[in-house]
Amino acid sequence: MRVQYFAKSSTSRFRFRDSLTNRTFCLSADGEENQTCVERFTGSIAIARYRFRSRLPSQSPLKLRERVLTIDHDNRMDPRPPFERVLPLDREVVSDIQAFGYNQDDPKQAASDPKGWWRLLRQDLYLNDQATAFLIVHWKHTVNLVSLVDVIPGDRTQSVRSESL
Repeated sequence: MRVQYFAKSSTSRFRFRDSLTNRTFCLSADGEENQTCVERFTGSIAIARYRFRSRLPSQSPLKLRERVLTIDHDNRMDPRPPFERVLPLDREVVSDIQAFGYNQDDPKQAASDPKGWWRLLRQDLYLNDQATAFLIVHWKHTVNLVSLVDVIPGDRTQSVRSESL
């Protein structure tokens, strides 16, 4: 796992490029690709990149499933329901974008002083259709910084140090 941070970001288009496939895409406020994309994002972003190695080649992971729960949040924000998403692996690698901020064109968000907003999240990560998480990640989201708070490996998860990631 490697995390790249983009603190205090501001962009006129919320677009990303997949470095493995060279595919570009934009994201909506709900994380949907290429649908009602955020045009004027202000906030912070972290991109977690996971590389997997299986001891048995026949059991290489094919997909990463995430379940995200809000642990706590600023009382000026609406509660966010839990959500799940499946991300396909490409060449044993998958990236997860953590973004927190607001749309400058949304008058409701801009009027409520979003710069002080914050949220604590628990992200449970599963490989393929496993019932237990291989990793639990805690994130703190603020407009100025998305930060990794804690990483808890599952019972059968092993860390492998690699310089080629």
